[in-house]
Amino acid sequence: MHITTLEDLFLNPGFLFVFCALLMTICNVMVGVSMLPEDMRKKRYNLHRYVFYSVLICYLCFLGWNHFYQDSHSLINYLVFIYFALIIPLSRKANVTAHAIISSVGLVLLTLVGVLHMG
Repeated sequence: MHITTLEDLFLNPGFLFVFCALLMTICNVMVGVSMLPEDMRKKRYNLHRYVFYSVLICYLCFLGWNHFYQDSHSLINYLVFIYFALIIPLSRKANVTAHAIISSVGLVLLTLVGVLHMG
């Protein structure tokens, strides 16, 4: 199906999964920034983690939908999932700034997947 209008775009379940993952990633960045003060870290850590898990679930739904209904197996889609599932959680062990930069790269990669999925 070739997407020509915004209606076609937002009726596409694959794009909606990526769009939800993108919005939740932005939300997670905001939660992460709000927990920068030392006294807020313990309070907001679980929320930060659960929002991250919801991003992974949305992206897994996108991969499943692509696999079963679109038959489009793009390597970039799976590499972005590996980036989110492995690289971002491992960057948490580094300092906060490195984790923020690596997570921001993940946000850009999600945007790339959304743009490439439109075609």
